[in-house]
Amino acid sequence: MKAALDALKRSNIFKDQAKLSFDYVPDDLPGRERQMESLGRLFRSVIYDRMAQNAMVTGPVGSGKTAVVKRFCQILKDTGINNKRLIEYVHINCRTRKSESMVMLSILTHFDPRFPDRGFSIPEMLEIMKKFIKKRECHLVIVLDEADVLLKKSGSDLIYSFTRLQEEDQEMLGAISVILVSQKHIMDHMDKASISTFKRTNLLEFGKYDREALQLIVEQRIGMAFHLNVVEDGVSEMISSMAEDYGDARFAIELLWKAGLVSEEQGCDSVTAEHARYAKAEVKPFIFEDTISQLNVHEQLMLLAASRLLKRSAYCSTGELEESYQALCEEVGKKPLGHTQFWQYMKELNAFGIITTKRSGRGTVGNTTLITIEDVPVSELIAFMEKRLI
Repeated sequence: MKAALDALKRSNIFKDQAKLSFDYVPDDLPGRERQMESLGRLFRSVIYDRMAQNAMVTGPVGSGKTAVVKRFCQILKDTGINNKRLIEYVHINCRTRKSESMVMLSILTHFDPRFPDRGFSIPEMLEIMKKFIKKRECHLVIVLDEADVLLKKSGSDLIYSFTRLQEEDQEMLGAISVILVSQKHIMDHMDKASISTFKRTNLLEFGKYDREALQLIVEQRIGMAFHLNVVEDGVSEMISSMAEDYGDARFAIELLWKAGLVSEEQGCDSVTAEHARYAKAEVKPFIFEDTISQLNVHEQLMLLAASRLLKRSAYCSTGELEESYQALCEEVGKKPLGHTQFWQYMKELNAFGIITTKRSGRGTVGNTTLITIEDVPVSELIAFMEKRLI
Protein backbone atom coordinates (compact mmCIF):
# COMPACT_ATOMS: atom_id res chain seq x y z
CA MET A 1 0.00 0.00 0.00
CA LYS A 2 2.72 2.47 1.01
CA ALA A 3 4.85 1.55 -2.02
CA ALA A 4 1.95 2.38 -4.36
CA LEU A 5 1.27 5.67 -2.57
CA ASP A 6 4.94 6.64 -2.74
CA ALA A 7 5.07 5.83 -6.46
CA LEU A 8 2.04 8.03 -7.08
CA LYS A 9 3.66 11.12 -5.55
CA ARG A 10 4.68 13.93 -7.87
CA SER A 11 7.96 13.10 -9.58
CA ASN A 12 11.16 14.98 -8.80
CA ILE A 13 12.59 13.74 -12.12
CA PHE A 14 9.78 14.20 -14.64
CA LYS A 15 8.10 17.55 -15.19
CA ASP A 16 5.66 16.32 -17.84
CA GLN A 17 5.86 12.70 -19.05
CA ALA A 18 3.21 13.41 -21.70
CA LYS A 19 5.96 15.13 -23.71
CA LEU A 20 7.61 11.70 -24.06
CA SER A 21 4.50 10.11 -25.57
CA PHE A 22 4.76 8.88 -29.16
CA ASP A 23 1.49 10.72 -29.83
CA TYR A 24 2.85 14.10 -28.77
CA VAL A 25 3.79 16.37 -31.69
CA PRO A 26 5.97 19.36 -30.73
CA ASP A 27 5.75 22.66 -32.58
CA ASP A 28 9.27 22.24 -33.93
CA LEU A 29 10.51 18.99 -35.47
CA PRO A 30 14.33 18.88 -35.47
CA GLY A 31 15.88 17.27 -38.52
CA ARG A 32 12.72 17.50 -40.61
CA GLU A 33 12.80 21.14 -41.72
CA ARG A 34 13.43 20.18 -45.36
CA GLN A 35 10.40 17.86 -45.47
CA MET A 36 8.17 20.51 -43.90
CA GLU A 37 9.37 23.02 -46.48
CA SER A 38 8.68 20.56 -49.33
CA LEU A 39 5.11 20.01 -48.13
CA GLY A 40 4.64 23.75 -47.81
CA ARG A 41 5.68 24.38 -51.41
CA LEU A 42 3.49 21.52 -52.58
CA PHE A 43 0.32 22.55 -50.74
CA ARG A 44 0.47 26.35 -50.96
CA SER A 45 -1.71 26.10 -54.07
CA VAL A 46 -4.48 24.76 -51.80
CA ILE A 47 -4.58 28.14 -50.03
CA TYR A 48 -3.85 30.65 -52.78
CA ASP A 49 -5.14 28.95 -55.93
CA ARG A 50 -7.94 26.85 -54.40
CA MET A 51 -6.50 23.72 -55.98
CA ALA A 52 -6.49 20.16 -54.66
CA GLN A 53 -3.15 18.50 -54.03
CA ASN A 54 -2.09 14.92 -53.33
CA ALA A 55 1.10 13.53 -51.81
CA MET A 56 2.71 10.27 -50.76
CA VAL A 57 5.00 10.17 -47.72
CA THR A 58 7.18 7.10 -47.13
CA GLY A 59 9.94 6.11 -44.72
CA PRO A 60 10.93 3.66 -41.99
CA VAL A 61 9.44 3.44 -38.49
CA GLY A 62 10.46 6.34 -36.27
CA SER A 63 11.51 8.60 -39.14
CA GLY A 64 8.99 11.31 -38.25
CA LYS A 65 6.44 10.80 -41.05
CA THR A 66 3.33 10.98 -38.90
CA ALA A 67 4.60 13.83 -36.73
CA VAL A 68 5.59 15.92 -39.75
CA VAL A 69 2.27 15.37 -41.53
CA LYS A 70 0.22 16.14 -38.39
CA ARG A 71 2.19 19.31 -37.66
CA PHE A 72 2.10 20.38 -41.28
CA CYS A 73 -1.68 19.96 -41.52
CA GLN A 74 -2.15 22.16 -38.47
CA ILE A 75 0.14 24.82 -39.98
CA LEU A 76 -1.78 24.55 -43.27
CA LYS A 77 -5.07 25.01 -41.45
CA ASP A 78 -3.80 28.03 -39.48
CA THR A 79 -2.32 29.64 -42.62
CA GLY A 80 -5.62 29.05 -44.40
CA ILE A 81 -7.51 30.90 -41.66
CA ASN A 82 -5.13 33.85 -41.99
CA ASN A 83 -5.87 33.90 -45.72
CA LYS A 84 -9.64 33.38 -45.44
CA ARG A 85 -9.44 29.79 -46.71
CA LEU A 86 -11.13 27.25 -44.41
CA ILE A 87 -9.14 24.01 -44.36
CA GLU A 88 -10.18 20.92 -42.41
CA TYR A 89 -8.02 17.83 -42.02
CA VAL A 90 -8.71 14.30 -40.85
CA HIS A 91 -5.85 12.00 -39.82
CA ILE A 92 -6.85 8.32 -40.05
CA ASN A 93 -4.68 5.39 -38.94
CA CYS A 94 -5.51 2.63 -41.40
CA ARG A 95 -3.97 -0.01 -39.15
CA THR A 96 -6.95 0.47 -36.82
CA ARG A 97 -9.37 1.74 -39.47
CA LYS A 98 -8.53 -0.79 -42.16
CA SER A 99 -11.76 -0.93 -44.21
CA GLU A 100 -13.27 1.62 -46.58
CA SER A 101 -16.37 2.00 -44.39
CA MET A 102 -14.27 2.67 -41.27
CA VAL A 103 -12.24 5.29 -43.12
CA MET A 104 -15.40 6.99 -44.33
CA LEU A 105 -16.92 6.84 -40.87
CA SER A 106 -13.84 8.62 -39.45
CA ILE A 107 -14.30 11.39 -42.00
CA LEU A 108 -18.01 11.79 -41.37
CA THR A 109 -17.71 11.78 -37.59
CA HIS A 110 -15.14 14.56 -37.95
CA PHE A 111 -17.99 16.69 -39.32
CA ASP A 112 -20.72 15.16 -37.13
CA PRO A 113 -19.60 13.22 -34.01
CA ARG A 114 -23.11 11.70 -33.75
CA PHE A 115 -23.09 10.23 -37.26
CA PRO A 116 -24.41 6.62 -37.08
CA ASP A 117 -21.77 3.89 -37.41
CA ARG A 118 -23.84 1.65 -39.70
CA GLY A 119 -26.60 1.69 -42.30
CA PHE A 120 -24.90 3.53 -45.18
CA SER A 121 -23.09 2.24 -48.25
CA ILE A 122 -19.77 3.72 -49.40
CA PRO A 123 -21.38 5.71 -52.27
CA GLU A 124 -23.95 7.11 -49.83
CA MET A 125 -21.23 8.08 -47.36
CA LEU A 126 -19.29 9.82 -50.13
CA GLU A 127 -22.37 11.86 -51.04
CA ILE A 128 -22.89 12.82 -47.39
CA MET A 129 -19.24 13.87 -47.17
CA LYS A 130 -19.75 16.11 -50.23
CA LYS A 131 -22.70 17.80 -48.51
CA PHE A 132 -20.64 18.48 -45.37
CA ILE A 133 -17.80 20.01 -47.42
CA LYS A 134 -20.19 22.18 -49.44
CA LYS A 135 -22.06 23.32 -46.36
CA ARG A 136 -18.83 24.34 -44.60
CA GLU A 137 -17.30 25.72 -47.80
CA CYS A 138 -14.03 24.12 -46.76
CA HIS A 139 -11.13 22.26 -48.28
CA LEU A 140 -10.69 18.79 -46.75
CA VAL A 141 -7.28 17.17 -46.39
CA ILE A 142 -7.61 13.41 -45.84
CA VAL A 143 -4.49 11.80 -44.32
CA LEU A 144 -4.40 8.02 -44.61
CA ASP A 145 -1.62 6.84 -42.28
CA GLU A 146 -0.36 3.26 -42.73
CA ALA A 147 -2.17 3.46 -46.07
CA ASP A 148 -0.63 0.20 -47.32
CA VAL A 149 -2.82 -1.69 -44.81
CA LEU A 150 -5.99 -0.24 -46.33
CA LEU A 151 -4.74 -0.81 -49.88
CA LYS A 152 -3.85 -4.46 -49.23
CA LYS A 153 -7.25 -5.14 -47.70
CA SER A 154 -9.59 -3.04 -49.82
CA GLY A 155 -7.67 -1.87 -52.88
CA SER A 156 -7.45 1.72 -54.11
CA ASP A 157 -11.07 2.30 -55.14
CA LEU A 158 -11.80 4.69 -52.26
CA ILE A 159 -8.74 6.81 -52.98
CA TYR A 160 -9.78 7.00 -56.62
CA SER A 161 -13.31 7.96 -55.56
CA PHE A 162 -12.01 11.01 -53.67
CA THR A 163 -10.58 12.39 -56.92
CA ARG A 164 -13.61 11.39 -59.04
CA LEU A 165 -15.92 13.42 -56.78
CA GLN A 166 -14.08 16.54 -57.88
CA GLU A 167 -14.23 15.59 -61.56
CA GLU A 168 -17.95 14.79 -61.51
CA ASP A 169 -19.13 17.83 -59.51
CA GLN A 170 -17.83 21.31 -60.39
CA GLU A 171 -18.76 22.56 -56.92
CA MET A 172 -16.26 20.04 -55.51
CA LEU A 173 -13.41 21.12 -57.76
CA GLY A 174 -10.31 21.63 -55.61
CA ALA A 175 -12.19 20.56 -52.48
CA ILE A 176 -10.29 17.40 -51.40
CA SER A 177 -6.59 16.64 -50.99
CA VAL A 178 -5.18 13.26 -50.00
CA ILE A 179 -1.92 12.46 -48.23
CA LEU A 180 -0.90 8.80 -48.09
CA VAL A 181 1.62 7.85 -45.37
CA SER A 182 3.36 4.48 -45.42
CA GLN A 183 6.55 2.70 -44.39
CA LYS A 184 6.92 1.30 -47.89
CA HIS A 185 6.36 2.47 -51.41
CA ILE A 186 2.67 2.03 -51.89
CA MET A 187 2.28 2.39 -55.66
CA ASP A 188 2.57 -1.39 -55.95
CA HIS A 189 -0.80 -1.64 -54.19
CA MET A 190 -2.55 0.95 -56.37
CA ASP A 191 -4.11 0.54 -59.81
CA LYS A 192 -3.03 2.74 -62.72
CA ALA A 193 -6.08 5.00 -62.48
CA SER A 194 -5.36 5.80 -58.83
CA ILE A 195 -1.63 6.27 -59.42
CA SER A 196 -2.39 8.78 -62.16
CA THR A 197 -4.03 11.07 -59.58
CA PHE A 198 -0.76 11.21 -57.63
CA LYS A 199 2.13 12.88 -59.43
CA ARG A 200 5.26 10.77 -58.99
CA THR A 201 7.15 13.95 -58.09
CA ASN A 202 4.78 14.33 -55.15
CA LEU A 203 6.53 11.44 -53.38
CA LEU A 204 8.29 12.60 -50.22
CA GLU A 205 10.76 10.05 -48.87
CA PHE A 206 12.01 10.17 -45.28
CA GLY A 207 15.36 8.65 -44.41
CA LYS A 208 16.53 7.54 -40.98
CA TYR A 209 17.52 10.25 -38.52
CA ASP A 210 21.25 10.80 -38.14
CA ARG A 211 22.96 11.16 -34.75
CA GLU A 212 22.89 14.96 -34.81
CA ALA A 213 19.14 15.10 -35.44
CA LEU A 214 18.48 12.44 -32.79
CA GLN A 215 20.46 14.44 -30.24
CA LEU A 216 18.45 17.57 -31.04
CA ILE A 217 15.23 15.59 -30.56
CA VAL A 218 16.41 14.14 -27.24
CA GLU A 219 17.55 17.54 -25.97
CA GLN A 220 14.21 19.05 -26.98
CA ARG A 221 12.29 16.38 -25.05
CA ILE A 222 14.61 16.74 -22.03
CA GLY A 223 13.71 20.43 -21.84
CA MET A 224 9.99 19.66 -22.11
CA ALA A 225 9.66 16.51 -19.99
CA PHE A 226 12.23 16.79 -17.17
CA HIS A 227 12.82 19.22 -14.34
CA LEU A 228 15.63 21.73 -14.90
CA ASN A 229 19.18 20.32 -14.69
CA VAL A 230 17.95 16.83 -13.75
CA VAL A 231 19.43 15.13 -16.82
CA GLU A 232 23.23 15.17 -16.63
CA ASP A 233 25.58 16.29 -19.39
CA GLY A 234 26.40 13.55 -21.88
CA VAL A 235 23.10 11.69 -21.56
CA SER A 236 21.54 13.17 -24.70
CA GLU A 237 24.69 12.44 -26.68
CA MET A 238 24.80 8.85 -25.41
CA ILE A 239 21.13 8.17 -26.17
CA SER A 240 21.46 9.60 -29.68
CA SER A 241 24.44 7.32 -30.24
CA MET A 242 22.46 4.32 -28.94
CA ALA A 243 19.65 5.06 -31.38
CA GLU A 244 21.81 6.00 -34.35
CA ASP A 245 21.97 2.50 -35.87
CA TYR A 246 18.18 2.42 -35.98
CA GLY A 247 17.73 6.07 -36.99
CA ASP A 248 14.53 5.87 -34.95
CA ALA A 249 13.34 8.90 -32.98
CA ARG A 250 10.77 6.79 -31.15
CA PHE A 251 13.52 4.49 -29.89
CA ALA A 252 15.55 7.48 -28.68
CA ILE A 253 12.54 8.95 -26.87
CA GLU A 254 11.74 5.57 -25.31
CA LEU A 255 15.32 5.25 -24.04
CA LEU A 256 15.11 8.72 -22.50
CA TRP A 257 11.83 7.88 -20.77
CA LYS A 258 13.17 4.54 -19.50
CA ALA A 259 16.32 6.23 -18.19
CA GLY A 260 14.12 8.61 -16.18
CA LEU A 261 12.13 5.71 -14.76
CA VAL A 262 15.31 3.84 -13.79
CA SER A 263 16.57 6.95 -12.01
CA GLU A 264 13.34 7.13 -10.02
CA GLU A 265 13.39 3.41 -9.20
CA GLN A 266 16.94 3.74 -7.87
CA GLY A 267 15.98 6.72 -5.73
CA CYS A 268 18.29 9.12 -7.56
CA ASP A 269 17.80 12.85 -8.00
CA SER A 270 19.32 13.01 -11.50
CA VAL A 271 19.39 11.00 -14.73
CA THR A 272 22.89 9.78 -15.60
CA ALA A 273 24.63 7.94 -18.42
CA GLU A 274 24.42 4.78 -16.32
CA HIS A 275 20.62 5.08 -16.22
CA ALA A 276 20.65 5.32 -20.02
CA ARG A 277 22.69 2.10 -20.14
CA TYR A 278 20.13 0.36 -17.91
CA ALA A 279 17.40 1.60 -20.26
CA LYS A 280 19.20 0.27 -23.34
CA ALA A 281 19.79 -3.11 -21.64
CA GLU A 282 16.06 -3.35 -20.89
CA VAL A 283 14.79 -2.18 -24.27
CA LYS A 284 17.43 -3.98 -26.39
CA PRO A 285 19.10 -6.62 -24.18
CA PHE A 286 22.80 -7.30 -24.80
CA ILE A 287 24.08 -10.72 -23.71
CA PHE A 288 27.50 -9.65 -22.49
CA GLU A 289 28.60 -12.84 -20.67
CA ASP A 290 28.89 -14.89 -23.87
CA THR A 291 30.71 -12.07 -25.63
CA ILE A 292 33.18 -11.46 -22.79
CA SER A 293 34.08 -15.13 -22.67
CA GLN A 294 35.48 -14.71 -26.21
CA LEU A 295 37.90 -11.97 -25.11
CA ASN A 296 41.49 -12.56 -24.04
CA VAL A 297 42.66 -11.44 -20.60
CA HIS A 298 44.02 -8.07 -21.75
CA GLU A 299 40.83 -7.22 -23.62
CA GLN A 300 38.92 -8.08 -20.46
CA LEU A 301 41.23 -5.87 -18.38
CA MET A 302 40.72 -3.03 -20.83
CA LEU A 303 36.96 -3.49 -20.58
CA LEU A 304 37.06 -3.45 -16.78
CA ALA A 305 39.26 -0.34 -16.82
CA ALA A 306 36.80 1.38 -19.18
CA SER A 307 33.85 0.35 -17.02
CA ARG A 308 35.42 1.85 -13.91
CA LEU A 309 36.08 5.15 -15.70
CA LEU A 310 32.59 5.26 -17.21
CA LYS A 311 30.88 4.74 -13.88
CA ARG A 312 31.53 8.44 -13.29
CA SER A 313 30.86 9.85 -16.76
CA ALA A 314 29.35 9.16 -20.18
CA TYR A 315 32.67 9.11 -22.04
CA CYS A 316 36.40 8.70 -21.36
CA SER A 317 39.40 9.39 -23.59
CA THR A 318 41.77 6.75 -24.94
CA GLY A 319 44.54 8.31 -22.89
CA GLU A 320 42.51 7.92 -19.70
CA LEU A 321 41.68 4.34 -20.63
CA GLU A 322 45.30 3.39 -21.33
CA GLU A 323 46.40 4.89 -18.02
CA SER A 324 43.61 3.11 -16.11
CA TYR A 325 44.38 -0.17 -17.91
CA GLN A 326 48.06 0.04 -16.93
CA ALA A 327 47.11 0.66 -13.30
CA LEU A 328 44.75 -2.33 -13.39
CA CYS A 329 47.48 -4.56 -14.86
CA GLU A 330 49.67 -3.61 -11.91
CA GLU A 331 46.78 -4.39 -9.55
CA VAL A 332 46.38 -7.95 -10.90
CA GLY A 333 50.08 -8.62 -11.56
CA LYS A 334 50.01 -8.58 -15.38
CA LYS A 335 52.49 -6.91 -17.70
CA PRO A 336 50.61 -4.22 -19.67
CA LEU A 337 50.54 -4.21 -23.45
CA GLY A 338 52.55 -1.73 -25.46
CA HIS A 339 50.76 1.26 -26.98
CA THR A 340 50.41 -0.26 -30.46
CA GLN A 341 48.93 -3.53 -29.21
CA PHE A 342 46.68 -1.62 -26.81
CA TRP A 343 45.23 0.32 -29.78
CA GLN A 344 44.72 -2.87 -31.77
CA TYR A 345 42.79 -4.50 -28.94
CA MET A 346 40.69 -1.37 -28.47
CA LYS A 347 39.71 -1.56 -32.16
CA GLU A 348 38.71 -5.20 -31.68
CA LEU A 349 36.51 -4.33 -28.69
CA ASN A 350 34.86 -1.68 -30.86
CA ALA A 351 34.37 -4.23 -33.66
CA PHE A 352 32.74 -6.62 -31.18
CA GLY A 353 30.29 -3.85 -30.30
CA ILE A 354 31.28 -3.93 -26.64
CA ILE A 355 32.62 -0.39 -26.62
CA THR A 356 31.71 2.51 -28.89
CA THR A 357 34.27 5.04 -30.07
CA LYS A 358 33.93 8.46 -31.65
CA ARG A 359 36.12 11.44 -32.41
CA SER A 360 35.86 14.31 -29.97
CA GLY A 361 33.95 17.28 -31.26
CA ARG A 362 33.43 20.88 -30.33
CA GLY A 363 34.15 21.76 -26.70
CA THR A 364 37.06 19.31 -26.41
CA VAL A 365 40.64 20.50 -26.57
CA GLY A 366 42.50 18.76 -29.41
CA ASN A 367 41.15 15.88 -31.44
CA THR A 368 41.07 12.58 -29.57
CA THR A 369 39.06 9.37 -29.56
CA LEU A 370 36.36 9.13 -26.92
CA ILE A 371 35.05 5.81 -25.64
CA THR A 372 31.77 4.74 -24.07
CA ILE A 373 29.80 1.61 -23.26
CA GLU A 374 26.17 1.74 -24.35
CA ASP A 375 24.56 -1.68 -24.23
CA VAL A 376 24.95 -2.72 -20.59
CA PRO A 377 25.16 -0.88 -17.24
CA VAL A 378 28.84 -0.53 -16.33
CA SER A 379 28.06 -1.31 -12.68
CA GLU A 380 26.96 -4.79 -13.79
CA LEU A 381 30.04 -5.14 -15.99
CA ILE A 382 32.32 -4.15 -13.11
CA ALA A 383 30.76 -6.72 -10.76
CA PHE A 384 30.97 -9.46 -13.41
CA MET A 385 34.51 -8.63 -14.55
CA GLU A 386 35.97 -8.24 -11.07
CA LYS A 387 34.84 -11.76 -10.19
CA ARG A 388 36.67 -13.06 -13.25
CA LEU A 389 39.87 -11.02 -12.96
CA ILE A 390 40.49 -10.00 -9.37
